[in-house]
Amino acid sequence: MTKLFFIVSFIFTLPLQIASVRYNYSYYGDVVHSAPGMTYAAYFNAQTLGTKLSAPEDFVIYEDMIYMVDAVENKVVTINSDFTYNDEFASFELTQSYIDELASEGATEFPALTLKAPSGIDVKPSGIYVADTGNYRIVKLNHNFEVIDVFSDMEDPTFDEILFEPRKITVDATERMYVVAKNVYEGIMEIDNDGSFNRFTGVNPVSLTPIEIFRRSLMSEAQLAKIRLYLPTEYTSVEINDKSFIYATSKPSSDNTNAENTIQLINPKGLDVMKRNGYHPPMGDVHFMIGSNNYVVTGPSLLVDIASTENGIYTVLDQKRSRLFTYDSEGNLLYINGDEGSQSDKFAKGVAIGYLGDDLIVLDGEARTFIVYRLTDFGRAVNQAIAYHTQGKYDQAAQVWEEVVLLNTNYEIAYNGIGKFMLREGRFKEAMEYFALGHDQYYYSKAFKSYRNTVIKENFGYIMLVVVLLGGTGIFLKIKKTYRKGGSILYED
Repeated sequence: MTKLFFIVSFIFTLPLQIASVRYNYSYYGDVVHSAPGMTYAAYFNAQTLGTKLSAPEDFVIYEDMIYMVDAVENKVVTINSDFTYNDEFASFELTQSYIDELASEGATEFPALTLKAPSGIDVKPSGIYVADTGNYRIVKLNHNFEVIDVFSDMEDPTFDEILFEPRKITVDATERMYVVAKNVYEGIMEIDNDGSFNRFTGVNPVSLTPIEIFRRSLMSEAQLAKIRLYLPTEYTSVEINDKSFIYATSKPSSDNTNAENTIQLINPKGLDVMKRNGYHPPMGDVHFMIGSNNYVVTGPSLLVDIASTENGIYTVLDQKRSRLFTYDSEGNLLYINGDEGSQSDKFAKGVAIGYLGDDLIVLDGEARTFIVYRLTDFGRAVNQAIAYHTQGKYDQAAQVWEEVVLLNTNYEIAYNGIGKFMLREGRFKEAMEYFALGHDQYYYSKAFKSYRNTVIKENFGYIMLVVVLLGGTGIFLKIKKTYRKGGSILYED
């Protein structure tokens, strides 16, 4: 009955969803048609909010409230969950504790603080953290928008020659800050809750080809000084989850040859533990043209933000082609959405994304508009199947995957989901069939091994009988041959 209701509801909503049908990539890397995981639901902007927005740069969602920074108006705007205006702040009074701290350092005047070109924001129970880029500092506010502290001077040789320009910020449960700073290639800055620099984490490794390594080994110091400097790629966004793991995106290499590590999941030790078990590494578009072209956008995806939601699902924003790529925790590409344009359901220059419940909000910095995407029936089914699997409800997950297959026969991930259930149920032959359809070689091998062992176990008696008969026959023939050679006549042929 549930399946019937699901299919009927999909048929009735299909005309609304067909306009946003997108693509996906098959196991072989082919572009295949796929039902959309999300569809346009609403938009809001300066006109609907009744305020002025000139350069909205970043936003974060905390307790169903949207906090946004504008890099030209130099203010923080708060927006309700129903997308109506709540409040805004361009001037921030100092708390008494911060005044006392400044006074102890010899200050005599305590004017209200203002921002200059803020480009990042995060909100936690401990406060509101703003990357005040133009003032080369991080401002920490309480939830009454009063200044608790300011962090500016970073004690590290990196900033002996460049200024500290924080661009994006995220904060963990211990109030430790993780910051992406302009022109910093050493990694993500880890700053303690007192504002002291701790270390660089999630260092993006420099990758040289074997030929380049060999060439460098033959060069003199003078020659090495003249060649192009190889720098690790620059991070573009950070977001921390409840386990203190950092989701991060970075720019691809300057020559566009390496884009497979542009999405990372960094553990507290600073190591990238992102799973890349899908058909292709999480990187946005798999296929792209390299080189200059006046008619086609070239190069890999430029991922500028990342947002995570329940059950390990996360979405990345491709600013280059105005695309949204959603993955599961294993690195499977679930669905692709988004389109470039000036219409209300499209965006031209996405700068930030965030999840409000199941809805995904995209901030278009060029149009100064927020676009809201909502799950389609297909997307909701995919997310629900993943949720069931994460919760250990494998039979329910398999039922939903079967519904997904009915809606999209090209969806190879669903076959693997059903196959995993069959494998757990001991239905190894059926599992092999589904894994073959889903091109999952790893689980196909596991199913085949289990199926082979089951066949051997069930037919062990017959197998041993055949072995004994074959062995006995071989011994008999050998004895017969031996006696013939010896000339002994013990029996007649």
